[in-house]
Amino acid sequence: MFYLIVAIMLVLFYIFVAPSNIKGTMNVVAAVFIVVGLLIALLLAFLKILQSPPEMWLVIGLIVVGLWAMRDIHFLDKSEKIQRAPRRRPYRYR
Repeated sequence: MFYLIVAIMLVLFYIFVAPSNIKGTMNVVAAVFIVVGLLIALLLAFLKILQSPPEMWLVIGLIVVGLWAMRDIHFLDKSEKIQRAPRRRPYRYR
């Protein structure tokens, strides 16, 4: 609760009292806080993903292998079929 009050006081100081040269410094400090907060959130999200069940990792692995196999099949060399001369049909009786 104490930090919330301090944060509100800093925001009010920034809005109403701070001169322009301090506002630039406070913008940099705010940007650093935002970047650090995003990095912490990213790390916590990554740790949460690592806690998922092993079956999910197995499914993801099988999907990757399946997509890789389909890609390999798509890029296989296509065999050229030998073109034969068109066969003449035998005389057709009426």
